[in-house]
Amino acid sequence: MFAPGIKKYPFNRIPKIAFMFLTIGPLPLSPLWERFFNGDEGLYSVYIHSLPSFKAEFPPSSVFYGRHIPSQVSEWGKMSMCDAERRLLANALLDISNEWFILLSESCIPLYNFSVIYYYIVVDDPDTARRFV
Repeated sequence: MFAPGIKKYPFNRIPKIAFMFLTIGPLPLSPLWERFFNGDEGLYSVYIHSLPSFKAEFPPSSVFYGRHIPSQVSEWGKMSMCDAERRLLANALLDISNEWFILLSESCIPLYNFSVIYYYIVVDDPDTARRFV
């Protein structure tokens, strides 16, 4: 919350989940993710960190269009990987509606549909979310 004693935001907002993709290049499973996000606009945000040399070509209708953040080279097992994760999180924190943050790689797939994940993470008891994810 904003300050002690303030119980709610002074404006209407819908809690969102930030999906942060840490990749080395293309998202081979992007069609699956497109289907996952379809119909739930406004309940999620997408951020992509890839190698600076990689230029993604997503159509304007894609949930991934324009979602690349400024990136630097990151190497597996090196501190640069943590730096990339911090860049993703820093960009996601710029949206005040993002309350939950999920770090993903290009090989991750959703096991449940979006509404199930949103319910268990955002709506249901937070302790349930910790067991679910």
